[in-house]
Amino acid sequence: MAVNENLRRLVDLSAPYWAGEAEVAWTYFQSPRRNRKSDITWLARQCYKELWGSGVGDKKRGLFLGPVDYLRKVYPKIDRGVGRHEVLEVIDGLRAEFFHYCLFADIHDHLSGRRLDPRQVKSWPADDELARLRYAYRAKRGQLGYFAVRFTEGGYCTLYATGMRLKGTGELNDRIAAACEKVYTDEIGHMRDGFIGLSREKLKRAGWDEIGAMSRRILTQRIHMRNEQFGYPLSAARIGEIEAGRIDPLPFDYSGLD
Repeated sequence: MAVNENLRRLVDLSAPYWAGEAEVAWTYFQSPRRNRKSDITWLARQCYKELWGSGVGDKKRGLFLGPVDYLRKVYPKIDRGVGRHEVLEVIDGLRAEFFHYCLFADIHDHLSGRRLDPRQVKSWPADDELARLRYAYRAKRGQLGYFAVRFTEGGYCTLYATGMRLKGTGELNDRIAAACEKVYTDEIGHMRDGFIGLSREKLKRAGWDEIGAMSRRILTQRIHMRNEQFGYPLSAARIGEIEAGRIDPLPFDYSGLD
C-alpha cells in the first residue's frame, strides 16, 4: 500500500522543524562553551523527560507512576475484561522508558559524582509550555489532538540521532553516543509504526490540515524546549530563521512504509 499523501504532506511540513531540533543539539555538542556543568544540566533535564513525558504521559503521574498505578489497578481484571497482551504492552512501555532514564542518569552520575534522585528532577519553562500545549490539544481537540501529539512525540528521534554522531570523539561523547543509539533503536521503529497507523486513518482533508497546524506549533515549541534544555546554543535570530523555513529539511526514510 502506498504511503498516504496526507502523511507525506505532514512529513514535509515537519522535516524543517526536525532539522531545527537537530541543529540545536549538534550546535551545543560542538560549542566551545560546553562544559561539565552544562552537560550535567541537560542530562538531568533529559532524565525528567524520560520520567514525565512532557505532555504525552499521564498528566499527574507521568510515564513511570502512571503505568505503575494502572498495573496495580488492572491486575484483578487480567483476562477478566482486560487482555493479558494489553497489560504486557504497558509493562514493555514502562520498562523501555525507565531503561532510557537509567541510560542518561548513569552518565549524569558519572559526571557529577553523585546519584541522581528521580524524585528531584525538574522541568524547565519551555518544556512546561510544550506539555501545556500537548495536554490542551489532547483535552480540547479530541482524536485529532491525540494524533498530533503522538505524531510529534520524540521529534523523529532527532536528539538521539544527533547524539549518535558523537561516537569516536572522546570517552564522554562515546557514552552519550552509546546511550542515544540504544534509545534510538527502541524508539524509531515504534515511531515509524505510529506513522503507518496514522496514514491508515480515514480522515478528511480538513482533519489532516488541523493535525498539521497543531503539529507545526508543537514542533516549533520543541525547538525552543531543546534550545533552553541545552543552554541556548542557538540565538533568537537563528531560531527565527528556522521558524521561517530557512533550513534544509531533515530527510525522511520512507523505506519499508510502502
